[in-house]
Amino acid sequence: MRILALTMAGILLAAPSNAGELISGTNSYETTERWWMTTDGSGYYMYDSEGQIEMKTGPLPDGPVECHGAGFWSPRRIQGEGVCIFGAPPHRWTVTFIMDPESRVAKTAEGYQRRGTWMVANGSGKYLGMTGSGTFITDDVVDMKKTTHWEGEVELPK
Repeated sequence: MRILALTMAGILLAAPSNAGELISGTNSYETTERWWMTTDGSGYYMYDSEGQIEMKTGPLPDGPVECHGAGFWSPRRIQGEGVCIFGAPPHRWTVTFIMDPESRVAKTAEGYQRRGTWMVANGSGKYLGMTGSGTFITDDVVDMKKTTHWEGEVELPK
């Protein structure tokens, strides 16, 4: 039993050495949205966004970002998913994201904020082999402008 406890402690102590780098940033972009009503109070949406990312922490640079997504809304919930592509060729990385299926009943007077998770899907150039994941929260779209705040952890290729 003591050997098992020492082995587990060794594994737990070794885990942080494999950890990636903490990152956070804000995407600000122009958004084009399209909606289709499917029934009363429910529908399908698609959007395309292009803009800039401003890094707050971590080793990644500021630069261009484009995001594309789609989903479904109803009186009870909003769900959706998509991709964001960061950087400029030949050095780009792509993340997939999915919104948490939150209840619309929880909407506050300050506005409904879409939240979810993201995961690095792939990279090119110096980001080939990049991995990572994290969370995001998106502010309301105002005058076709959107802001997304995100954070997480990435491991860059060596």
